[in-house]
Amino acid sequence: MIDLANDNQKEKRMEIMRKAMKEKAPQTYAGLEESGGLEKFLEAHDTEMMKNFRAAKNKAWEETLASSLDFFDPNYDETSSPM
Repeated sequence: MIDLANDNQKEKRMEIMRKAMKEKAPQTYAGLEESGGLEKFLEAHDTEMMKNFRAAKNKAWEETLASSLDFFDPNYDETSSPM
């Protein structure tokens, strides 16, 4: 499986976005293509998509750490702790 989040996979992401836009928003696609703005639009969309992906990945990692590092001693009595 290809890791599309890698920077070296940008062209593949652009190809996927181009195909999806052509299928799901053909008028917008045609308008952008005719005006010469399609590549610029896809570049901006890729930048935003990767920003959202990294934010989601960081949040998932933080949540994973928080839940995975929640250690405790079941027999520990905090009321007797000197701290």
